[in-house]
Amino acid sequence: MLSRVSSFDDLATWEDSVSHAIPVIVVDPLEDSEEPVEPASVDPRPPLPQVTEIEENILSLQSQLEALQTRKLNLLAHNALINRIPPELLSRIFELGVYESNDLLPILSLVSRHWRSIALSTPSIWSYIRLDNTWGYSRHMSFLRKLKVHLERSQDCKFLLDTDCRYLDISNELPQIMTELEPHLHRCFSFRMSVPDWQCMEIVRNMSQKLGPSLEELYLRFDPSESEEQAPFVLLSQPCPRLSSITLEHAPLICIRTELPSLRRLYLIREQRYSSSTRIGISFKEFLDVLNSTPTLEELRIQSALFLLEGSDFVFRSSPTPSTFRNLSSLSFHYVESNNLALFLESAHFPALRRLSVQMDTSNDENTQWLVRMSTSSATRFPVLHQLDLRSCNIDGVGLVPFVRGLHQLPQLTALGLSTPPSGALGPRLFEVLATAPDSGDPANAGGGGKWLLPRLQALCVQNCRDISGHELLQVAWARNAGGASVSPIRYIKIAQCYGLDLETQEQLSRAVATVRVVR
Repeated sequence: MLSRVSSFDDLATWEDSVSHAIPVIVVDPLEDSEEPVEPASVDPRPPLPQVTEIEENILSLQSQLEALQTRKLNLLAHNALINRIPPELLSRIFELGVYESNDLLPILSLVSRHWRSIALSTPSIWSYIRLDNTWGYSRHMSFLRKLKVHLERSQDCKFLLDTDCRYLDISNELPQIMTELEPHLHRCFSFRMSVPDWQCMEIVRNMSQKLGPSLEELYLRFDPSESEEQAPFVLLSQPCPRLSSITLEHAPLICIRTELPSLRRLYLIREQRYSSSTRIGISFKEFLDVLNSTPTLEELRIQSALFLLEGSDFVFRSSPTPSTFRNLSSLSFHYVESNNLALFLESAHFPALRRLSVQMDTSNDENTQWLVRMSTSSATRFPVLHQLDLRSCNIDGVGLVPFVRGLHQLPQLTALGLSTPPSGALGPRLFEVLATAPDSGDPANAGGGGKWLLPRLQALCVQNCRDISGHELLQVAWARNAGGASVSPIRYIKIAQCYGLDLETQEQLSRAVATVRVVR
């Protein structure tokens, strides 16, 4: 049993990309017009001496008031509590602030001479170097000056480098930047590089031979339109003993040819900037070889990909020997066709896998037969799989049959998340099956063999389902809470973006379930 409710919070939290629309600015035609002149204030005669004297006194008093206000602010600033903070503590606060927002760094240096002195004596806050869309084009000289300053002031600290080469001239500007970086790359802990093609990446490779000793995170991205017709090559072959996270965005696995003794996270994803139905091809044999060579891997994500098979692959043998990924605890598939999904899940054992997340493509009419195939011998291949999080999976109509059959083979599940069904509605039948007791005689449970469906289920999460009113969830909770020792009670329910939720039913759910979380 999971001891913390918070472990369920990430279920049914799928997010779509946010469109960055340009706001419409409405201009008031009267906003810039001159203020009307009061007729009573127009007098062609010379001002009265008494009035002039009064105005001079007003100006004098205003000057005195401003001077007093300035003096007051200076006294308050001089005696402010923040001035009593020791410099080493203030330096640590700066570190945390700049870590959250790199734009804070120039502001800190403008507050006071004291703050600027502390900022200049804190090398770690100068260890974040970024060239992104905020710089735009034709500004490489400004970036080069900033780069030199950061490399000098960061001293021997490890630094993060995030560079988008789209804003650089490949033949001239990129070599200048890499030449400046090269002597310092041995202390780079996060290397994020976005390039348009392999020609650009070759410049990066030739000047990155010192990269590796401190490297902990690697992110490589290619533009698909420019890189597909060029031959790939190895980018990283030098030892990287600390490398724990790799993200390859439209970049092939051949980029990495080195031992990865500390790798914890691997993401293989299609290019994210532009919406497309294309898939990246991954050699299945090469992919398994990489996974087998990284026994420390804990998290794997594959997005918009398909596996490429060769005639010599072990999967074509009469009795293929499955791989074993001993530490893999989290596995995510996004827009991976069901046959590719089933191929990978059938080709390995996952003794430590606790969470499986699958997002299907709504444009393809696919059911959950992959779940039936993967659940075969689940007790030996997925012994500790506790959380199943699904999005856009077809479980409507006859598509519910393979889904329920697969769930019957996964009795160890404690949490189930269902999001964004292709039809927009989950339908009542699944909840009827979940609420049906073994001895109820209900035809819905006829195929259950006298067993509850998911007898250890404790958390049920739904997202973006237009037909969810809460009554179906309440029936499941009531039935399982009264089911006795043969079934676990429902302890956590999450309802996100389900706008048909009935408020009275929500109150009843709160009384029946320990934790009910509603996200509007």
